[in-house]
Amino acid sequence: MRRNFLLVLLLSAIGLHAQNNDAKMKTFVDALMKKMTLDEKIGQLNLLTPGGGVATGAVVNPDVESKIRAGKIGGLFGVIGVDKIRQAQELAVNGSRLKIPLIFGSDVIHGYKTTFPIPLALSSSWDIPMIERSARVAATEATA
Repeated sequence: MRRNFLLVLLLSAIGLHAQNNDAKMKTFVDALMKKMTLDEKIGQLNLLTPGGGVATGAVVNPDVESKIRAGKIGGLFGVIGVDKIRQAQELAVNGSRLKIPLIFGSDVIHGYKTTFPIPLALSSSWDIPMIERSARVAATEATA
């Protein structure tokens, strides 16, 4: 009896399939795009460096908080620390009109907290185990 029940249960599961949410997602995105102003759409293309760390680019942008509230920033680059990331994300999700979350990026190409030589220099050493160790350290630091 139990075996038959399990067999019926297994056979009935074969007919189940994942639901396709593409139409639902398209409707959501289309509605969001219609709500957005041109400035907000352009703002989603901006990836700013808020400062407070080591600036790797030419511009360190002041007054990031007001730009997040206005929906004029799509992401932040070089924010170090979970608390700072959470604070910025909280501001974007709860403090902006459309509540669009931010994207965060970091330059980890030659280390995160520990700085290693650039990949071209590492590859010139031909020391594959050392190259792998440096990449592992950078990945561990960036995800910790």
